[in-house]
Amino acid sequence: MTPPFDWNDIKVLLAVVEAGTTLGAARMLGASQSTVARRVQAMEQSLGLLLFDKRPGGYVPTPEGQELIEAARSASAAVARLVARAAALQRAAGGPVRLATNDSFANHVLDPAIAAFRRERSDIDVEIVASDRFADLSAGEADIALRAGRRPEQPDLFGRKIAKDDWSIYCSSDYAGRHGVPRSVAELAGHKVIGVPADMPSSPLVDWLRANVPDRAIAVRRDSVEAVLSSLRNGTGVSLMSDFIARSQPNLVFCFAPELPDLGEVWLVTHERLRQVPRIRTLFDFLSGYFRERRHERPSEGAPA
Repeated sequence: MTPPFDWNDIKVLLAVVEAGTTLGAARMLGASQSTVARRVQAMEQSLGLLLFDKRPGGYVPTPEGQELIEAARSASAAVARLVARAAALQRAAGGPVRLATNDSFANHVLDPAIAAFRRERSDIDVEIVASDRFADLSAGEADIALRAGRRPEQPDLFGRKIAKDDWSIYCSSDYAGRHGVPRSVAELAGHKVIGVPADMPSSPLVDWLRANVPDRAIAVRRDSVEAVLSSLRNGTGVSLMSDFIARSQPNLVFCFAPELPDLGEVWLVTHERLRQVPRIRTLFDFLSGYFRERRHERPSEGAPA
């Protein structure tokens, strides 16, 4: 006859193995040491097996105990998968989706996309989490990420490229009307350029500006994409800007595309375990299609300088 067994004993068993002592296991479980010791003793009596050698330095699994420990680990993992799957099914039809991205994409790219999505699926709430740090999708910090960079290398992530991370020289329509539009690197010297601070760390974009824009042409120095975009929109001058962001700015004017190193792509990313959750897949596929339809668009070109 199979002995009775409490599933909570699996937690006790694995905690003792990990901690090596009943005191350490008790701290992990938020229980008393005497309770853990009694549970181990009760398990051994119930199973009719000696699971641990009780030594002065701690609890050491016996061969029989080690074999059961491996089974307990498998059972614990199976229960965790069951709970995660049940939670996913519970939220499948609708509910929240956390979307992580950087401040610039959140402020200037996602609003019209999410507005269009919500017109189709008002039952799915989108929470945008903006940060310049990549969200850890494996740790559950977000369900989907919109990020610029290279193809995700983590094996547990699924990504879809939606655009090249290309940058071009832009100005505002107001600036173009007052000063004309530069059409080459050489013409930048005759325009007001939004530069970067002298102490700004090196990067391909920063290095290009420093190498191709004379100091006398610098109208103002800004230290972030958000700041440069604000100056561009206000007509302060011309500067580099992400094509992906510029597409969403109706008052920006495309000037020319300089020769820049390959900066990567723009990716939508999710975790493999979430990829088939209906509400997450729905938003992921919608955004992928939305941005791919606009990937070749550019703001209108201004009048010749």
